[in-house]
Amino acid sequence: MKVNVEISKAVLQWIVRSIQLDILPPDVRENLGKWLAGEKVPTFNQVQKASKATGIPLGYFFLQVPPEESIPLMEYRTVNSFSLDRPSRNLIDTIHDMEQIQNWAKNYIISEGVQPPICVGILGDDKNPISCAQTIRNHLDLSIDWFAKCSTADDSYRLIRKSISDAGVIVMMSGIVENNTHRVLNIEEFRAFAMIDEHAPLIFINTNDSTNGRLFSLLHEFVHICAGQSDYFNDRQTHAGPIKPIETLCNAIAAEILVPQSLFLQEWAKAIEDNYPEEVISLLAKYFKCGTTVIARKALDNRKIEDSLYNKVATLAVKNYKDSQQKNRESGGNFYRTAANRIDHRFFQMLIHSVSEGRTLYSDAFRLTNTNRSTYAKLVEAQNGGV
Repeated sequence: MKVNVEISKAVLQWIVRSIQLDILPPDVRENLGKWLAGEKVPTFNQVQKASKATGIPLGYFFLQVPPEESIPLMEYRTVNSFSLDRPSRNLIDTIHDMEQIQNWAKNYIISEGVQPPICVGILGDDKNPISCAQTIRNHLDLSIDWFAKCSTADDSYRLIRKSISDAGVIVMMSGIVENNTHRVLNIEEFRAFAMIDEHAPLIFINTNDSTNGRLFSLLHEFVHICAGQSDYFNDRQTHAGPIKPIETLCNAIAAEILVPQSLFLQEWAKAIEDNYPEEVISLLAKYFKCGTTVIARKALDNRKIEDSLYNKVATLAVKNYKDSQQKNRESGGNFYRTAANRIDHRFFQMLIHSVSEGRTLYSDAFRLTNTNRSTYAKLVEAQNGGV
């Protein structure tokens, strides 16, 4: 039996503004258009399907006026932009998912009597990028040339991620909402974000960015943790709009950790003898195991190159990455390894322990890891290197 329902036109308009219509199933997209035009009355089953497809909670469809969702993290966005006044449903749901993980971890850490991480706010009032970078390297037990033990930017990312996780920060990463491959996180909307908490600070990395981009974002967000401030990182290098002073400082500190000033000047002086500046940028990116944009920025700040070359390198880096995305999507991969890699190892070990002790329900573990009974065990195995 079909049950027709009424949906406020204002709510329908809000729903359409809040979602990406082009990624919806054709029938859901068509229904939303006809409901909004008054050409069709929805059934309850159709509304349920639309709720699942759009990510809009079912109850929102039956409100008389659009809901006002408070997203405090938006106050910390890197670049002020009117386009971010209405964050996407994918971003909102991702933030909510991370809030659940952070809250669970905080409660676990308090109940276990675990010492809170000391990295939150460790920089104090220090505003010197070089001394701040050294403070962070000391805290993560990294030498000034820590990158020398890495072969690629992927190695650098894994090393830094483990060091930050070991320091007590939860580092989560994904390029989609939950396990829905149709709900892709837009790299133009955000690269990463950091959520401050005394017991369970959390960093989320958008994996639709390049490896070099993720590496810089991870360090940038950890600097924010050390500065004691949450962050929503939407800087795409070739942005348009004012950057907040704290972001300039965090960018400088992250760049100093990746490319120490003293080593940069030394290597630039050697390489420039036989190469043009643009070639030197590529050579030093390989030496420091980071992106060309970071090297170009360092060179610009040291007046080794002009703005025009920096802009050329930054624009080309974004273009090259976009060109490679399709190839990467077609390569596939191991589902369980990918799912396990999204989850912070230390957080997952806490969850496994809590479940085994009977203090966390399996249903809650499934919710926190976006799994079900048939995949949770495989994920545990993958997390421990068994898949």
